[in-house]
Amino acid sequence: MTIADLARHVVGKIEPAQLDYLDLVTVDREGRGTAPGSRNWTGGTVGSGVQPWVLADLVYPLLAGTFAQVLGATAFARLQRRRWWRRKREVPPSTRIFLTPEQVERARTACIEHGMTLGLSEAEATMLADAVHGALQRTGDE
Repeated sequence: MTIADLARHVVGKIEPAQLDYLDLVTVDREGRGTAPGSRNWTGGTVGSGVQPWVLADLVYPLLAGTFAQVLGATAFARLQRRRWWRRKREVPPSTRIFLTPEQVERARTACIEHGMTLGLSEAEATMLADAVHGALQRTGDE
């Protein structure tokens, strides 16, 4: 599974109306274009009560922090090295992630921790962590 696939699953599960905006953010993060207003767009709220920027703009930092904790600094640094010249702190959305069943379980807790670090409430972080965990479990079962 790529990070972009996982982000798409999470946003689609929580607020499908944000998928088009996530596509713009993904293109921007991949370095293939610029998402109009993606860095500043924060208008409105969605059905879950979570701000739209949480779903689209924070999903990649949330996943990157989660995988850095679960995979360890060395493995995460190898993922980053591919695009070091473009974005020093970001792993591109097209990066494939491979986790053991034990790492999948640890990812849920790490996701909650990183979500709260990014300013989410515990309920919001848990909602996102459950979506991430579900997608990772389903991928592991296939």
